Amino acid sequence: MAKSNVTFHVASLPWAEPDSYLVEQSVPLHRGFIILPFECSSEVICDATKDPLPLVGQWIDRSRRRWSKFELPRGDSPSAETLIRCTNGGDGTEYSLSVPLSPGIARSELDEQLDTEDNVPESLHGYLRIRNFIDQHIQFMNDLNDHLRPNRFYWEGNCHGNQIRSVYRATCRWLNSDDKDNARLALIVKLARDISRTLGQVCEKPRVVLRRTRELQSISRIQEIDPACLRWIARQPGRDIYERAGSRQELLGVVRKEDTDTLENRVVRDLLHRARVECSNYLSIYREFQAHDRVRSVAGFRRSILDWERHSEIRDAKQLVGLAQPNYVLLHEPKYRRLWDAYQALLSQQRQKDDIWKWRDRTFAESCQFLVLSILSSLTHRSPFLKSDLVLYHEAISGKFVSNRTQLGPASISLNNQLKALLLCPGNGATSCPFIAREFYPWAVDFFLILPRSGLSSHVVVPVWCFTELDHQTFNVGLKQLEDKLAAVASAKSIYPLILTFQQPNSDQTFFQGQGRVVNLEAPAQTNLDKLQALLFTILEKA
Repeated sequence: MAKSNVTFHVASLPWAEPDSYLVEQSVPLHRGFIILPFECSSEVICDATKDPLPLVGQWIDRSRRRWSKFELPRGDSPSAETLIRCTNGGDGTEYSLSVPLSPGIARSELDEQLDTEDNVPESLHGYLRIRNFIDQHIQFMNDLNDHLRPNRFYWEGNCHGNQIRSVYRATCRWLNSDDKDNARLALIVKLARDISRTLGQVCEKPRVVLRRTRELQSISRIQEIDPACLRWIARQPGRDIYERAGSRQELLGVVRKEDTDTLENRVVRDLLHRARVECSNYLSIYREFQAHDRVRSVAGFRRSILDWERHSEIRDAKQLVGLAQPNYVLLHEPKYRRLWDAYQALLSQQRQKDDIWKWRDRTFAESCQFLVLSILSSLTHRSPFLKSDLVLYHEAISGKFVSNRTQLGPASISLNNQLKALLLCPGNGATSCPFIAREFYPWAVDFFLILPRSGLSSHVVVPVWCFTELDHQTFNVGLKQLEDKLAAVASAKSIYPLILTFQQPNSDQTFFQGQGRVVNLEAPAQTNLDKLQALLFTILEKA
């Protein structure tokens, strides 16, 4: 039996703790977090995603109480809520908690609105930009997963369901992914090339079935009747068949008609709809490359889809409800089988995007991490960093493709004419890193950049947090609280906090007596390379 009598806190910013003002549920959430007692942090499942919540911190507070912090997904509406189920690891008691989520919009609803609107409403501009940014990152990671390029300098392969990829090749590929003449080979480009002709043939002449219906017909045209027709005739007034036919001389008879409302045609109709939305997404991302062959191919495919949706008999098929179980035609008829395979691929991709959209802050943080990796890659030579490997999931888990098992070697760079070692540590690896103070454990840092020092000097630590959306009033209050927390750390003078925001032009500012920076990033991420590299050099040289 699920219970709800457990102490929990909902935090509106990553660094909030149970004793913070920012855990009040009336405060608007930026990136939502739930803080649970350690003993209740076993099997924390979120109904909004049907998956375990990602653990981002565990610590013991001053009262010797143990806490666990989990990140919450973004909501699908301005006032979204979800049910959290957790289990007490001691006695197995199950708890059910209703918690608010950060405001947002469902990915499917956003795609529908952007596909039907000729002019994007002002309220959706921010969502459009982050959607395109996230889709480009998904496309990059899928390409990295799909292509193996081992050589004599590094090994790449797939092992136990994970993909092992070289840091060097991953950063080179990431840097080149913003090539001005690079409209990437996405799934919708392949579909436009491979199934356009087949789809046109099916829409022009869809498979039909003969269905028996009962209609009033002239006596001379009736060819078949069934018991239901006979019962209807028997109920009509009159002494013979002609009197029963009435003044119009019509009786109920069986008519056989061709009908396109079959499962396979419903699948084709849904394929048309999903492909049209995906075409719009692709054209939105690469609107600056209208002359590129791939963009023109997708644009032509979308025009064809609109024409088929208006004029083909496929439009008479009913809308597909739920997940389709393939019938004999979808599995064995050549044309429909080809479309079924394309439909499955498109469905899988859109399901992945829907899932990642709920974790877009974490995906943005991963893209920022690749930005820093690329900076380190360009500055270092012949160091363990370039010989490191990324462990990747085939599909994103809670918004991230890079596995927690990824371990990166130190990057050797030249600072003030001296060779220094820089470490990049993911936030969830803070507890196993000897250079990170315990005070950081509750703060849900996305990743750290660390400059170890020898002797008695404090190590230079750059904790990085990432945000896709901000409420400036609440954020400014939270920033002051972060300053107080940082000042309480023994090595405060060696801490240079960095907060990265996505296309928030008014967010650039300094804090923590000039040691901290809030930096706005533009899309695509590669355009921020010089800006962030100069900032990191300034921080490290100052340190």
